[in-house]
This record gives sequence, C-alpha cells and structure tokens, in this order.
Amino acid sequence: PEKGTRLEDFSFGWDNHVHDTATSGRKNPTQLLVDAFIKGISEITVAYGSSADLPMMEEALEAGRIIGIRVKLGLEFSMGVRGCRFHFMALLPPMQKPEDAKAFFRDHAESLGEFLSTLEKNQTNRIEAVRKVLKEFNANNLAELNRGFPDETLYRIPELSFEALNAYIPTMSINSTHLAEFLYNQARPILLNRLLLLKVRRSKTQDSLRRGRCTKSDFKAADDTFSSARKALKEASPDSFLQRYFSDPVLIDYQSAFDDIKAVKSMLTAAGCRLKILHPLEHGLDKAVAILSEYKDLIDIVELYNIQDCLPRNPEEVLSFARHVNSINKIAQRDGSPTILLVCGSDSTGRHPKIPGMGFIDQGNILGAKKGDFIARHIALPSLVSAMIAAKGQPVDEAKVKAVSPIVCLGKTSEGEAESSQGDNAYIPPRRAWRYLNPSLKNAVFIFIGFLVADKYLGSAYALLWLGITGFRTSIADLVASRGGRLSEWRLKSINFDNVAQALFWTGFSVPILGFFKANFDIVWPWAQDGLLFNLVKFFVISFVNGLYLATHNTLRGFEKSVVRANFFRSIIAWPFAALFAPLGDLIGIPSIVQTKIWSDVVAGFIEGGGKYKTLLKLRRQNVEEIIPRILEKNGEEKLVAILDILYLYHEEPRTQSSLISLFELSKFPVSVLWDDKGKPPERPLRDLLGVLEEPGLDDELTDFILTRYEVEMAADLIDLVADTLSPMRSWLASRS
Repeated sequence: PEKGTRLEDFSFGWDNHVHDTATSGRKNPTQLLVDAFIKGISEITVAYGSSADLPMMEEALEAGRIIGIRVKLGLEFSMGVRGCRFHFMALLPPMQKPEDAKAFFRDHAESLGEFLSTLEKNQTNRIEAVRKVLKEFNANNLAELNRGFPDETLYRIPELSFEALNAYIPTMSINSTHLAEFLYNQARPILLNRLLLLKVRRSKTQDSLRRGRCTKSDFKAADDTFSSARKALKEASPDSFLQRYFSDPVLIDYQSAFDDIKAVKSMLTAAGCRLKILHPLEHGLDKAVAILSEYKDLIDIVELYNIQDCLPRNPEEVLSFARHVNSINKIAQRDGSPTILLVCGSDSTGRHPKIPGMGFIDQGNILGAKKGDFIARHIALPSLVSAMIAAKGQPVDEAKVKAVSPIVCLGKTSEGEAESSQGDNAYIPPRRAWRYLNPSLKNAVFIFIGFLVADKYLGSAYALLWLGITGFRTSIADLVASRGGRLSEWRLKSINFDNVAQALFWTGFSVPILGFFKANFDIVWPWAQDGLLFNLVKFFVISFVNGLYLATHNTLRGFEKSVVRANFFRSIIAWPFAALFAPLGDLIGIPSIVQTKIWSDVVAGFIEGGGKYKTLLKLRRQNVEEIIPRILEKNGEEKLVAILDILYLYHEEPRTQSSLISLFELSKFPVSVLWDDKGKPPERPLRDLLGVLEEPGLDDELTDFILTRYEVEMAADLIDLVADTLSPMRSWLASRS
C-alpha cells in the first residue's frame, strides 16, 4: 500500500464471512476494515440482516474503497429446510462504492420485495423468541441467583431486559453463546460486590467471636457464605453460564418465514445474487448431507469451513462432509453441470477470545523470517478442506491434497511453542532496556558493581563488611523510621531496597577514593605513624574526604540540601570516635578506612533513624488531629472517607496508635476542635471513637460507599483494608477504653 498498490490487488488474505455492529459484531464497519487492513486482508464478505442496514453497508464499501480492500456484501437469513432451520446468505453482486449498494436496493425493490419483507418477518420472530428466553430466565432462574442478598442494585443481578441485550449485542443473529456472554457481563460485577460485602461481614463476625459476642456456629455460617460467594465468582464465566442456563440447542429457535428454497433461489437469481449455505453442519452430518444432496442445483456456494461452527466439532465430521461435497462436484464436472464453489469464513464477531478472529491466508503466501513462528501459533485448516477451497469449485484428488499449500487462520488462538532463532522482540536500545529492567535485577547490578570496586581495593572479606555496614545502616534507618523500635513489627516492605542498592553502589566507589587519600597521608606525615595525634589527624582527613564524597554523590542523586549537609557533618562527627577507638581497630587488623566507615555509619544510623522517626511522629500526629474530629463530628460521605483514612493509617503505620494515645490519653489538652460548647474537652475520646466504629450497619455502609464511589481495582483494595483493619482497630480501642 505504501507503494501505491491496493491490498485487493495482492489477493493474499481473505474472509468470506464476518460481522460488524449491524449484526453481532463488536466493531463498526470502519473499524472492521481497519483491522482487515492491519492484517493484510485483501477481501472480506460482511454479513447483514436486512435492507435497513444499508447505511452500514455504504460505510463498509466506502471504508474498503479508501483503504483498498475488496468488500462483498451478503444478507444472512434462516430458512426452514427438511424440518430444520438452516442459515443461508444471499451474496449480493460485486459493488465498488456506496452508491452501488443504494442503486441495487432501489433497482430491485420490486423483484426482491417479498424476500426483503420476509427478512423483516424473520427478525420479528427472532426478537419474540429472544424476549421469551429472557422472560423465562427472569422467572425461573433470577430469584435463585439473588436469594440471600440485600435488595439493593449493588448486590442483585438485574432482570435481563431485551433493551439492555440489544444495546450489548444486536439481536439479528443472537445465539445462546451471546446470551451467556450478556448474562456474564451483567452478573460478574454483582458477584464481585457480593464477595466484597461478605468479606467485610465475615471479618466483623470473626471479631465478634474473639470478643465473645457471637458463637462459633455464627462465624462458621459467615465463613461458609463467604466461601460460597468466592467459589461462585471464581467459577463464573460465559461458558459456565452457557452450560447452566442456555445449553438447550433450540433455545432461541423460531419458525422461519422462509420455507421454500426454490422460490428464494429464483428471487435471488433474478437480482443477480447467489445463494450460500452457512455452517451446514449445524444440525449434524446426516442432515447436512441430505440437504446438499437434494438441493445441490440450487445452492451456489457452500461454507465448507466455518471457524465458529467447525472448531468445536470432531474433525472427522468436517472431513466426511467435505468428501461428500467433493463427490457431488465430481459428478457435476462429469455431467457438465455447474459445480459448487467452496469457501471458508471465520464468522468473526470479535467477541469470543477462544475462537480465532478474522482472516485466512494461503500458507505459501506467508513470508519473512518469522514464518515458522506464525504458522505454529495459528490454526491450519485440514488438508482436504484447504485443497477444495483452493480448487475454486473443481473436484480434487484426495490422495494428492497434502501437496497443496494449507490455508491458515489469521486469527491467533494460542502463543504456540515454537521460538524464532532470532527471537520475538525487536531491538531495544540499552538505555531503554535498562529503564524497564526488572527492579530487583537492576538493584542486583548496582550492588555487584559496588562490590567489585570495593573488592579490588579491600579484598572480598572487607568488601563484604564495607557493603554490609552500609546496607545494614540504611535498612535499620528505614525500619526504625517506619516501625519504631518494636522489632516484632519490622517488615521487609518498610525497607526501600532501591535506596539500599544505590547506597551500596556509591559506597563501593568511596573505597578507592578514601584509600587514595589515606595512602598519600601516610606518605606526607612527617612524624611517627602511631599515637593519638597521628590517629586524630589521619581520621580527620579520612572523615573529611568521606564527608565530601557523601555530599557529592548525594547531590548527584538529587537529595535535598538539608540531607546533603547532614550526611557531610555526620562523617565529621564520626571522626573523634574513629580516632579514640583506633588502637582497638588496629589491634584486630581493620583498615583505617573501614574503621572510619563503621563509625560514620553508626552515627548516620542514629541521625537518620532519629530524624525520620521524629518527622514521622509529627506527620502522624497531624494526620490524626485532622481525621478524628471528622469521624466524631461529621456525617455522610465526609465521615466515611475519614474512617477509611484512619483505617489506612492504623494498618500501614503503627505510630498511629502512639499518636492516638499521646493525643487523647497523655495530653492534658486534647484536640481543641473536640471540646464542647463550654470549652470542656471530652472525657474519653477513644471510647467515643470506638462508639462510632461500632455503630450498627457501619460495615455494610462502608462497603456500599466504596463500591459506589470507586473503580473496581481500588474498591477491592479498600474492601481488603476494611476487612483486615476495622475489627483489629475496634479490639484495640476496646482494650484502651
């Protein structure tokens, strides 16, 4: 196309049966044609339901004209033949532009009048059949699905209405699979809401059991209900709903207004149309063979392979039917009669992830280095079927079909197991690859580089000690800052491992720098290299250089100026400790720069941890001062948001408990906003807070609020927060009250 050649001139990919939004497709005509263009498809046949879809037909033709894809139009309908309702397509004459479609229906308004009006009758019959199915489902199944749950829209699966179904998928060609997909679309959000509600209720019942307010049987009932809801959500799928509610093959069956195939063929022939039978195996092999044998002179085209219909079938059934069609064509060729043209169609709607999408291509036309990968990941039609379609109506010799290039579906169903020798990924520049590298691997690289540098100057043992000191100090500072001094509450998630890795990387490079200055100091020192004076001066030089290095790499890493200054001076502060304890370090053979490192990081641990701890306490106290009054004094949404805030702080920050105690128990002047009209503070504010959190119905109210206000992902996280934290916080407040 970029060289001026239209896709239709290549005649590579094709699809003889697809749908857009006029019938059961998910995409409008333009989107459908764009998808076809991306796949390199040269020709598609789009199925429509009636002449009322003319605007969509015009859009498809115009999109095809612009993009360069040949578009064929067909009118899909059902017809009663030999006691069964089979599906057919009236294939319209070739058209190039939107005006051709409009002219066709105008010019054949009289000759096709009966056919088009019967199409409308079929549609009316189909709609009535669908309405009946929905009515029966609502009457027989909906009550059972909703039993035991609150009579609220959040927790009750709504009645399935025809209007909602028609908005979800056009009812022209709806089937049981579509109904199951529609029910799943309606039910899954409700099932998730139920699970989240029951999770909160289960947590509350568990807390009541711990506090002696309910029995074990009460908790077991809540736990069983929660488990059942979790199982229902896990097992919910379009397939499970299909098997449970819509498995009857004649569920949406209706009496077709077409019942005379000869009359239909006559009308279509007069208008220049051809008659194609779609997925002829829909009623089984025997009936497909019977209808084709009886009406072979009336049927112009047979959809020998329909992806939607054939993929779930036994391949032998498809091959048996293909052999029968091939024998009919052999007889026709011998007698000089017209043969039956054989085609394949995806019947693609873009809705079912387990069914391959649009498009077919001759395997011989698949080019490029990744041809093997492509073939491994896509379905190939049976050899006999491929050969018969490629023969364009001519009979084939089954003994020679394996020599024919197979037809491959362009719609992918699995990733396959083959791997290209050149790999599946395009070249990624190193800087971009590093940017998106797994964070753990990236941290490992930083640490390894830092270790290599330190190892070259100190040896493995002291290099490990050097990095270990820094890693330990950085981790302890994070743990103390976030969790305080209570070891039982220390968690790995409180450690910023990215920061640890960066610290180890930079500290590795400090080794040669400090080693260089220490070695040169020894050279220029004019007196004996021992004694207090020597150690004082030596460790001052090393500490000063270390401080400059820390300030430099902190600046490069974008730290705040206050942090840069603190890290410089903590190295200087460590100087007298290193000098005083130097005799002990020298006695056990620790290098001077390692001694400096030890004392620098000891001082840093106290400074950083203490500073972070004080800052965190201040922030937590401020948060609590703002949140608690909103819980005790406000109503409605503001109150519920404040409760979620305090639950988050309680769950994530153990300092929240200390802040609550210091504010409301230890302080002589509790938060002034809680004072009454006479300027008197509340006697027991923690008990008041507990009273709010134990209000009847609060758990359900919080759940309803979360499910109504937040998107699914955030709602699930907030429900987990309520379920995991509300009960423990109640218990803690009860112990303090």
